[in-house]
Amino acid sequence: MQAACEHTRTQIIARRDGVDYVECLDCQQIFEAEDLEPVPFEDEEE
Repeated sequence: MQAACEHTRTQIIARRDGVDYVECLDCQQIFEAEDLEPVPFEDEEE
């Protein structure tokens, strides 16, 4: 069984009616860009 792809490397392949479609460069899956959740950014404050 393969590990789930995290889709960290993508490219926009089409834009239609205000929706961007992206392709994962690792697994070649195509999906809507809005389906990707933003990567959480941890702000290091001291």
